[in-house]
Amino acid sequence: MPPTAPRKSGYLPSLDGWRAIAILAVLMIHDLPWQIGTHNNLSFIRYGSFGVVLFFAISGILICTRIVEEEELIGHFHLRSFYIRRLFRIQPAALAYLSVIAILILAGAIHELWRFWFGALFLYENFLYHENAFVGGFGFFTSHFWTLAVEEHFYLLISLLFFFIRRRRIALLFGLLIVIKIAQIIAIHHAQEPLLRRTYWQIQVLLFPSLIALLLRVPRIRAAAIRWLHPIPVLLLTAIAFSLARGILFPALIRGVLAPFATQILAYSFSFWIAATILHPTSLVTRLLEIAPLRFIGRLSYSIYLWHVLFYSAIAGFFGITFAPLIFMAHRPWKYIATLAVAMASYYWIEKPLIRLGHRLAPSATPGRRDLADLPTETPEASPALHPLP
Repeated sequence: MPPTAPRKSGYLPSLDGWRAIAILAVLMIHDLPWQIGTHNNLSFIRYGSFGVVLFFAISGILICTRIVEEEELIGHFHLRSFYIRRLFRIQPAALAYLSVIAILILAGAIHELWRFWFGALFLYENFLYHENAFVGGFGFFTSHFWTLAVEEHFYLLISLLFFFIRRRRIALLFGLLIVIKIAQIIAIHHAQEPLLRRTYWQIQVLLFPSLIALLLRVPRIRAAAIRWLHPIPVLLLTAIAFSLARGILFPALIRGVLAPFATQILAYSFSFWIAATILHPTSLVTRLLEIAPLRFIGRLSYSIYLWHVLFYSAIAGFFGITFAPLIFMAHRPWKYIATLAVAMASYYWIEKPLIRLGHRLAPSATPGRRDLADLPTETPEASPALHPLP
């Protein structure tokens, strides 16, 4: 009997590895500092916020690629199906978390203003944030919803752009990025400190990976990327550029010029890291990203992100919170155990079933694409997204 050909799948195991790295970085910045002897992790904590930027880069590349793949297969982009799948992917677990927070507010267990809760529910929490938002602890347990708001705003923007505009999208995204950057420079020059959680201050880190995804659909550019964009050289070049910008290498000559661009170098490099591992599924870096523990954490990353704040409330003292629920579990190792346990329950009982329902209500146009909550049986090489376009 001839062997059965592997089914095609849109699952990219390396993306779960990147998600795991992103969520671990977020947990690090929300954790209390580690101290081992005379050494601590304070020098690394300040880079934990880049975990959110890495999540944005993953979303930009993945969403843009899926939309374009659907158009290539059926000739158009089905906007309604896209929204249904996104709704069932994001909202059920978020609503479960917000329901628990609402119960704790009503029970008097936490002191959270309802305006922050409603901001999280209706995805405008990032517009409520300002430098004094957490005085007295108000908004602490819903503050992380600012990233979900930015993501949802991006989904609306990119889906409508791609639905109504079919030609010259690369030029459009490139132009948008230039306009946004100029507007931000002008705003910084003439206004106060930027409110960095607002969508118009973050959207470029989602649009840039979308631009990279579009460029990789061009056969000539994709072929060049497969040849030159290998994971290890990309990581090394990023490390060198970042070290130069931080003044670690040749500080007297270069630091003054490149220092303002250090964070941008790191943020924009994420798109190239992700693209390099997607295009080279057999590379050492990609194989490391696909080890089972990282893939497992990556699949749980969204639920971990939602629920960890409830158990990381020991850090709440920095925001003026004097009492928090489950404070006895806010210290090591209980907060890690509780976060993992609740995230697993959220993933297997809420996320995964509802994602499947969303895909049943609005099936993807890609042949054989299975939901990302399922691990495919075939090897990564079987995925059409990993092969160069003809």
